[in-house]
Amino acid sequence: MAEASEFKTVSGLGALHHVGLAANDRVAVVSLYRDLLGYELSHVDDVPSQQLEALVFGKGAELIEVLIPRSEDSAVGRFLAKRGPGMHHLCYAVADLEAAISELVESGVHLTGTQPVQGLFGPVVFIHPKAAHGVMIELLQLD
Repeated sequence: MAEASEFKTVSGLGALHHVGLAANDRVAVVSLYRDLLGYELSHVDDVPSQQLEALVFGKGAELIEVLIPRSEDSAVGRFLAKRGPGMHHLCYAVADLEAAISELVESGVHLTGTQPVQGLFGPVVFIHPKAAHGVMIELLQLD
């Protein structure tokens, strides 16, 4: 991994779009974020390709995406088995995802893949947690 002083800011990097969390207990998640903290459950999406259900909570400009696995063998299921519930990723908007990928690859930043995949909000790519001090970073090009 490159030293921090070697990194250059990804061009077109925008603000934090959402915080992604992983959890097992849908009822407890809804109770916490909607009932206790006052977020609106604004979107629920079944994502068969990832074997998960995604709950999106919003309050003003804040978004929290909670990933609930449908299978212990899914990526999120394995994440939960290894790390337990909690923060899964941070997501930032980028103006040009293809340009961001090229810059990151050129800089030697470890990505989980170099081709965009479809996320809930548009095409995404992930910076591997090993390249980001244990935190997966999602880069999103908004549709």
